[in-house]
Amino acid sequence: MEILKEEFTVSYSVKFALVRSSASGSFEGNDYSPSVRLISQNVYEVENSKTDNIDDSLQIATFKIECPDNETAGKVAKSIKDRIKKGEVLHFAGSLPNDSKVIKIITPYDTFLSDNIAIAKTEFKEDKKAK
Repeated sequence: MEILKEEFTVSYSVKFALVRSSASGSFEGNDYSPSVRLISQNVYEVENSKTDNIDDSLQIATFKIECPDNETAGKVAKSIKDRIKKGEVLHFAGSLPNDSKVIKIITPYDTFLSDNIAIAKTEFKEDKKAK
């Protein structure tokens, strides 16, 4: 994707995600390029006035990183999984969700392969208690 005029950017931070690599292929006449998808969620409490209860609400975000070939998609997925296992938070730029609610990551795929990716190590309260 080539940005012709950039008047705003959307920054995302992901603490945890399911990571899936997808090979190139076609389905029902549509060609698909290799990519990596990150599926992450937030849980909110929402008042349900009809039942007088506080319900849990789930918001799922799917992020897509386009890759040049299948092998690179595998390497990007492995790198991201390794970073998440280490407790690193991924920071990247992306689009707004499309009609399929998929967010296209604008940060170049090779950024996720380098050690220079903008990351932050986060320690959660639960982890501190366990020490």
